[in-house]
Amino acid sequence: MKLKNIEEDRKLPTGIGCIDQTLGGGFDRGVMNQVFGEGGVGKTNIAMQTAVNTILSGKKVIYIDTEGFSSTRFMQISRNSPDVSRGIFLYRVMDLSDQEVAVIKAEKLLEKEKDVDLLIIDSFTALVRLERDDSPKNVSVQKQLKIMNAMCTEYDIGVLITNQIYYDIEGGHTTPYGGFFLDHFSKTIVELRREQDNRRRLLIKKHRSIPDTAETSFYITEYGISCVP
Repeated sequence: MKLKNIEEDRKLPTGIGCIDQTLGGGFDRGVMNQVFGEGGVGKTNIAMQTAVNTILSGKKVIYIDTEGFSSTRFMQISRNSPDVSRGIFLYRVMDLSDQEVAVIKAEKLLEKEKDVDLLIIDSFTALVRLERDDSPKNVSVQKQLKIMNAMCTEYDIGVLITNQIYYDIEGGHTTPYGGFFLDHFSKTIVELRREQDNRRRLLIKKHRSIPDTAETSFYITEYGISCVP
């Protein structure tokens, strides 16, 4: 147990004005933040933009990649800043066991690296589809969530995970993977939707201090994400 003073929530800004304003200053530190949506809607762009902004603020980022990290896109978002490559610890994982090992290594890294402010997993659910049973995969995901939750508490970092969606036949709508466990551990949940004319919409679905009616629009551009076309 860690004794903590009551203080204003510290934020991890994305560097995108309209999104930071909607999030009350950025993603929250000390908790898990989840961004979900269909493929190509901008989840990785937001993850990379937040990573770049964190690094340029003088801090470091642990980035666990399950989908094929694009160094070219990362450098586009950073405007080819020479500093960003020195501020990222990148783990590329191939399966769920790999992902679990990477999470454990990230926890060990935090013991040595005091300047890490952010852990990103893009995408947390790409390598597994959670089932409502006690399968080994389900147990592994629960273990990872517990480790990351402990990292948030112990080191006051922010965790940002991206998530996939699927069509729930019973409910008749799309829903993010992960069910109860992922929803429980994620204190901030943001949905991204695709709209017309390359426009995307960000909607707050769960937050500790912001109404779930909050939303904003953004655009994916050559250099990342912009609030205007």
